[in-house]
Amino acid sequence: MSTHVFLTEVANFSEAQVVKSFLVAQGFHPRLRDEMTRSVAPHLETFLGKLIIEIPENEFLAASSSLEQLEDSQAEKIAEQDETLLLKNQNLQESQDMAKRCLINAVLGCVLIPVVCNLYSMLLGFRVLGKEMPLSQLTRTRLVMAFVFNCFGFYIWLTYGPMLLKDLF
Repeated sequence: MSTHVFLTEVANFSEAQVVKSFLVAQGFHPRLRDEMTRSVAPHLETFLGKLIIEIPENEFLAASSSLEQLEDSQAEKIAEQDETLLLKNQNLQESQDMAKRCLINAVLGCVLIPVVCNLYSMLLGFRVLGKEMPLSQLTRTRLVMAFVFNCFGFYIWLTYGPMLLKDLF
């Protein structure tokens, strides 16, 4: 009979069952220390502490490397998910900033600098829409408001602008 040695410890019974199932699927013979005590007397779980998974001594190195490979692949997946989430957040922030500049330029086009700001505002709006990503409510609101201000600006400056220029010159 081979002796069992400590392989790893886990926080709860569910996690222990998953690790044990993985090891059994790999052809190892793991066991949970105090498994029967925990199933019969779950109120002793805090007294017993974390669950310890043991493995026969002759299987220790192979089982340990198998668990490390599993943890490494999970860490890589988590890192990829974090990177994707970070990229999405950066794109969202960039879209919101661009929509804000679009709105500011649309208002400036109505008030201060005609047509040029409105054209730039429209360009920014099309760039935001061209990203083909879901827009937040804030970004949609800014784009709609910019559209309204651009329409108003074009109407005012293209209707009354020539009359003002004619009077000035």
